[in-house]
Amino acid sequence: MGRSKIQIIGPNGEIYQPTLKIQRNNDPNKDAEVLYEAMKGWGTNEHRIIEILGYRSSHQRIIIRDQFKALYGKDLINELSSETSGHFKKLLKMLLTDTDKMNARALYKAMKGGGTDESTIIEVLCTSSNCEIEDIKIAYQSVLEDYGISDPRRTLESDVEDDLSGPFKNLVIALLQAKREEIPFEIAEQIQSKGIKSVVDMNLVEQDVETLWDAGEARLGTDEAAIIKILVSRSVWHIQAIAQHFEKKYGKSLVDSLASETSGDFESALLLTLNTCLNRPKAYADLLLKAMKGLGTDDCTLMRIIVSRCELDLGSICQEFERSQGSSLEEWIRSETSGDYQKLLLALIGAEWS
Repeated sequence: MGRSKIQIIGPNGEIYQPTLKIQRNNDPNKDAEVLYEAMKGWGTNEHRIIEILGYRSSHQRIIIRDQFKALYGKDLINELSSETSGHFKKLLKMLLTDTDKMNARALYKAMKGGGTDESTIIEVLCTSSNCEIEDIKIAYQSVLEDYGISDPRRTLESDVEDDLSGPFKNLVIALLQAKREEIPFEIAEQIQSKGIKSVVDMNLVEQDVETLWDAGEARLGTDEAAIIKILVSRSVWHIQAIAQHFEKKYGKSLVDSLASETSGDFESALLLTLNTCLNRPKAYADLLLKAMKGLGTDDCTLMRIIVSRCELDLGSICQEFERSQGSSLEEWIRSETSGDYQKLLLALIGAEWS
């Protein structure tokens, strides 16, 4: 699993904050023994399981899983699955699976069978960085093998081609190329002091602003290809500048303009792609709210976001969540979930649970 430092810096130069309280000097051998003892005999000590898996990095958890198999000849995921149930079991399985494979499996399931879960495809791919997309594409091949599919022509991109259609498909295929412009972390760090103009070509920004206006508001119909080309290839800093100059020039936000010119899954995917570039933590905060608001909770999305972001930017996501809702993510989790599932989620967001 590759991760670039550029993922944890925002368009304004702010460094995003994680929530996971990682125990740095853990002994994977000892952790494996504690987990074994927690499941040994009659009953299960869920408290001990949370104390271990709720405070280890994804890398540490994979090593613990390997060590568990070396010590006891058993797969840790299978053992936990037989000793736990419900959402707690699902969350534990996610924690012990490589993040890229977790997302790849979600995409496979979203396109498997008769229907398509477009919302999962949008949530996973429209929020992902270049390196995340490349890692997910590799992990998807492993998922196909897990399901007994050995056709070398079968890839994430080929499945998207077969399952989606129209401009929505074109946007997703473009995102899968992972060609968004990036700048070195060391240069991005200087944005707070030097300003966004220090890292973008303002002449190109002006051209893109006019192109986006001409592709949407200024014509009958919408030139989706022109919009897609800009939103999937320009850097997050460039798109930030586009949004600022678009509103200044036309008196309407870029988000509102695109929303008025698009519809359906294409609109949802396009706006999430744009909003992730403008403010990644807020985009995720909105997804978390959507997962918990209203009747019932979308637990799969809730778990997937918390597991995948707790080591990167979940602290900043929590701040945006509270800023927009007036109540914390912790409060929402306490009201929407329960039991050991709730306790493990709270551990992952850095809250008290015991």
